[in-house]
Amino acid sequence: MILGAFDTLLDRTPPAWLRKVEAALLLGVFAKAFDVEPPAVEDVPADQALEVFREFTAACMEAALVDEETAKAYRARLGTEARELGRRVRLAVPVHPCDSFRLVRFFYRGIGIELAGEVPGAMRFGPCSFAQRYTPADCWFMSAFDEGFMCGVMGVEGELCFDCRLTEGAACCRARLE
Repeated sequence: MILGAFDTLLDRTPPAWLRKVEAALLLGVFAKAFDVEPPAVEDVPADQALEVFREFTAACMEAALVDEETAKAYRARLGTEARELGRRVRLAVPVHPCDSFRLVRFFYRGIGIELAGEVPGAMRFGPCSFAQRYTPADCWFMSAFDEGFMCGVMGVEGELCFDCRLTEGAACCRARLE
């Protein structure tokens, strides 16, 4: 009964309280990767918590992108932290392994990113709530989170390879997990 209800929920947009939890979790991942304190979102609505996340991550990435070595180091840390978050989600949420990509899509829908496709195979990201705020360099940086989180949730190893990105003028982002 509970698993059936949860299965139905996976194809919907997460409720506001869960979107706020997602924003707080993501803020924690970024804060740990960048060794800074996350901004508080307890007293703000879910949509505002997501905006706090957008601005916080953009500022973190801008600081990290000052030089190539710094960017690579922080990007690797972000991927590691995202993989750990994905692993924790996989262990905490009762979905069959073949439904793990549905869980990833559910999570992304909660932060304003539509994700379509299959793993293994081609994926399409978009529309994306971050595309208007992030630069192409930010998207490259953030793809470390995407790769780590997806691999963690699905319990696989892989590399997320993008063919095109919204921030570079494409109609959507296209990627493959290889």
